[in-house]
Amino acid sequence: MKKLLLIPLALFTIGCVNNPNIDKKIDNTTKDMKLLNDYHTTKEDLHKLGDNYIFLNLSTDGSLSFNKIDKNYDPIMTKKIDLVITPSKVKVKNNKIYILAYSQTKNQPIFVILDQNGNIIKNFLLGKKFNTPVDFVVKNNDVIIGVNAYSKKTLTDIIIYKNKKTHIFSSKYAEELTTIIPYNDGYLLIGNVTQDSQNVFISYIDKNFKSIWTRDIDFGLEESLKDVEIKKNTIILHIISQNYTGMEEYYTVKIDKNGKILNQSKEFEIKNYPLKFQG
Repeated sequence: MKKLLLIPLALFTIGCVNNPNIDKKIDNTTKDMKLLNDYHTTKEDLHKLGDNYIFLNLSTDGSLSFNKIDKNYDPIMTKKIDLVITPSKVKVKNNKIYILAYSQTKNQPIFVILDQNGNIIKNFLLGKKFNTPVDFVVKNNDVIIGVNAYSKKTLTDIIIYKNKKTHIFSSKYAEELTTIIPYNDGYLLIGNVTQDSQNVFISYIDKNFKSIWTRDIDFGLEESLKDVEIKKNTIILHIISQNYTGMEEYYTVKIDKNGKILNQSKEFEIKNYPLKFQG
């Protein structure tokens, strides 16, 4: 009589064991698709509000729509806001929604504050026509707002507003603000400046908006800011430098609180490298 070979059942069930990591990825992918299919938005547009999320989108008539969804991305409420604006930056703090935007009816920057149910608490226009809204900071119930203003005389000025008071930063070069960051008792203004080529600039201004120091970062190519970190009062700039072939080189620049450059290091990577120059 032939002997039967008995194979443990466990060998056949190994592949059927649930993998929590895979299940989580599938769940996240399903939720991401739900955002796209149901709301035509992505999770990058979501802002945490308590246990829920809010996001803004444009209605068919061009007005703004305020949307609140729960943690499973199921709808809670939608509210139309009677403003025809294009949001530039949205932040949530202390159950209030702060929006820096461009008014399509007035052709200039506008700042809007909503409550947690999408009701307008306050809104006001900033600057002049065709100024560009950039970034803002909410600090100690004060709102500091940055816009770029264009003129024939100075090319580009950076205008900072605090409680509707105006502070102008101007030079003979074309500076464009990209971000404002609270730092010590003041603020860091970071952006691009165009001379013979585009460089990255960083300025520290005190709480009275007096300029304390400014640094121009130039590696001889076209520079732009990728990211910025603050670690133990050290400012770390991650910069992309692009040459005439389109090749991108990555640099890290560390600066202390007094504006002294502590270190510059090159992290070479081939990005956007034209095919004709590739091996």
